Amino acid sequence: MRLVVVGVIAALALAGCTKPPPGVSVVSGTTTKHQQAICWTFEQDQLEPGMCAQEVVSEFVSGERMTKIPVAPGQTVGISVDPTVADVGWTPIVGNQPLVSQPINLLYYRFAYPELQEVPESGLDLQIVAGTVDQAKGLWAFKLVPIG
Repeated sequence: MRLVVVGVIAALALAGCTKPPPGVSVVSGTTTKHQQAICWTFEQDQLEPGMCAQEVVSEFVSGERMTKIPVAPGQTVGISVDPTVADVGWTPIVGNQPLVSQPINLLYYRFAYPELQEVPESGLDLQIVAGTVDQAKGLWAFKLVPIG
């Protein structure tokens, strides 16, 4: 019995040492969704090929596992990042178009969701890339779905 208790305590101690990846929250209207990074590297300056399971990234980027956020046309969408993400800089990308020319080093950024005629019924992908688009340190993916 004592051996089992020691094993459980050791497992909990090791689990407590695991550092979770940083998170990003996206806000629209009364909806807020938080997500930890799909991929994040603690040890290196950028993600290397093979560091993230490609099937997981593909599922997120294809929309199968994206966190969906309802957004009305013309509504403001806010993005809040953990301080770790702000420290390395980050770029919001909507529908494959970066919203900024240089990575942002702020904790919060907002933009207006396009009017309905510009948005497909399925919505727009929102990706947040930590680091630079060419040298990513982390990745998050959301789906902005039109309402109204």
